[in-house]
Amino acid sequence: MKINEVTNIPQTYVATVRVVLRDSNVTARTTIRADTVQQAKLMLTRIYGDGNVLNINQVMSEDDEVTEGTKKLSPQELQVKALADKAEDYKQQEKTLKARQQMAKAQQNLMKATSGVSASNKR
Repeated sequence: MKINEVTNIPQTYVATVRVVLRDSNVTARTTIRADTVQQAKLMLTRIYGDGNVLNINQVMSEDDEVTEGTKKLSPQELQVKALADKAEDYKQQEKTLKARQQMAKAQQNLMKATSGVSASNKR
């Protein structure tokens, strides 16, 4: 057994493939386990034929390594975080609305200024 067979656990990939039948073809989703996405594509190409592998995505499982900074939140903490996120969204909406209002006011002032200049040029 090689060392990379022990240290590298195969990943799961979800693929969209075209299954060619006698009279028609059908699109289907399937999973495959491989070390790399290239290996998964090669195996699926061998199974389903050249040009019939449409899409491949790696499946992230909860068993994958979690960074030390990741912390599971309790339902109460999640609720507080959701409210804080909403408050941040409202602040962003407020900034956007104020900016739009200032832009509209500036455009009105510009229109007044240009109409005053054009009126004085006509005299």
